[in-house]
Amino acid sequence: MRLMGAGIEVQKPDGRFVRFIENDPRRPKEYEEFRRIAAQLQRLNDNRQLFVRPLVFNETLIADFKNTPSAGDINNGFNMGLRWRQKPNGNYELTRLQAGRVVVVNFDPMALTDQQRFELDEKIKKNPSGFVYLDIQPNGPSGDYPTQGAIKLRSMFQILNFIATGIRIAPEFKVRPDVPTEEPEAGAIATLKINVTDTPPDQRLPTVYYDGHYYSVNDTVWDRTTFLILSILFQTTIGRIENVGIPITISK
Repeated sequence: MRLMGAGIEVQKPDGRFVRFIENDPRRPKEYEEFRRIAAQLQRLNDNRQLFVRPLVFNETLIADFKNTPSAGDINNGFNMGLRWRQKPNGNYELTRLQAGRVVVVNFDPMALTDQQRFELDEKIKKNPSGFVYLDIQPNGPSGDYPTQGAIKLRSMFQILNFIATGIRIAPEFKVRPDVPTEEPEAGAIATLKINVTDTPPDQRLPTVYYDGHYYSVNDTVWDRTTFLILSILFQTTIGRIENVGIPITISK
């Protein structure tokens, strides 16, 4: 979350905007609050109390079909993920299993009714696609620090810019969590620490030479893991590069 999250938009239960908590050291108070929320989510995840999954619900396509669907309709619908169900009044209902937006919550979304999951998806669809719904409810784990809103995700360029800015312009600083963490590196100061040296670092470290200096990934489990995640995100962003023919035009 510290890598991909640009900030958290705090919202009211109906989705209305309240305020924005930016993940930027140049806004110290907001940065500290964001880091504490990120640490809270990490603790929930480590304790298997955090649910990160898309909302799944049955979308009603036909609410009250008065005739009896044919065997062909039923079979074809089944192959397309459609389901016919006979209602108490004898008519039929046609539904489709639908996967909605992703949520980050401290309760099991499947404990909600189908209608509740549908209504929640309809509400959070008002957010742009680059926002992930966040709801830490007071009656669940870590309920002492409830949060409702959406995590604004960074683009790949914004992630790289955040790391580059943190080298000199806006370095990250230590934030004391509300609850002490058990993992010593879980509270690492920088999301990804880049060392700048005049001499080559250990050859095992990812390094680039630029403008008279060597820029290398800090040699810790935290930083190596973050760099691995970043490389996976980069590969996901650009996709697989196929053989591309380069057109050459010769003027006569």
